[in-house]
Amino acid sequence: MASPSTAEQYPLSENQFHPIDPQKASIGQLLFYDKVLSGNQNISCSTCHHPKHGGGDGLSLGIGEGGLGLGPERTPGKGAQKIRKRIPRNASALWNLGHKSINVMFHDGRLEISDIYQNGFNSPAQEWLPNGLDTLISAQAIFPLVAQFEMAGNPKENEIAGAIHDRIDAAWPILAKRVRLIPQYGDLFVEAFDNIDVPQNITIVEIAKALVCLY
Repeated sequence: MASPSTAEQYPLSENQFHPIDPQKASIGQLLFYDKVLSGNQNISCSTCHHPKHGGGDGLSLGIGEGGLGLGPERTPGKGAQKIRKRIPRNASALWNLGHKSINVMFHDGRLEISDIYQNGFNSPAQEWLPNGLDTLISAQAIFPLVAQFEMAGNPKENEIAGAIHDRIDAAWPILAKRVRLIPQYGDLFVEAFDNIDVPQNITIVEIAKALVCLY
């Protein structure tokens, strides 16, 4: 009997991906382009993962926090404001990361499904990873926010970068507070999440779950 074609063996179907909620996805789309999630509020997720550039930035080495421009035209800046250190890897595309078969994230594999810390993941946050992140992709979404050269910025520049140097999980509540203090976001989260009755209940977990609906 002839072997089935690759297309017959591996068709992508909806049930192979983590479920997507349209209301949460609409919030995630707004947050994906919003610089409020960065330490100095000068870069968004889309800066390095823009749909116009295949979900990446077209650069061999990414230019994160402090850079200027978008995509292949992004530069480290000029003069005294020029950033001195580039991200030592490229910005990978985000397509199909919600597929259930994926069990390791990031170029160096520093995030994976594991119960080593009794929270479902082996991650840079170790036992301090917030509770409630139910998929690998939701856990992945919160780490660029607290990476110094990606989105957080340098120590003494902002409260996010300062908090990270105390402990990695100290920055996530500050970012969540920024989001919930914006009335429009507060209303959207209350409407989309069953566990959110008032904006004050929004945490980094709900923010992550909204973001990953785009993947």
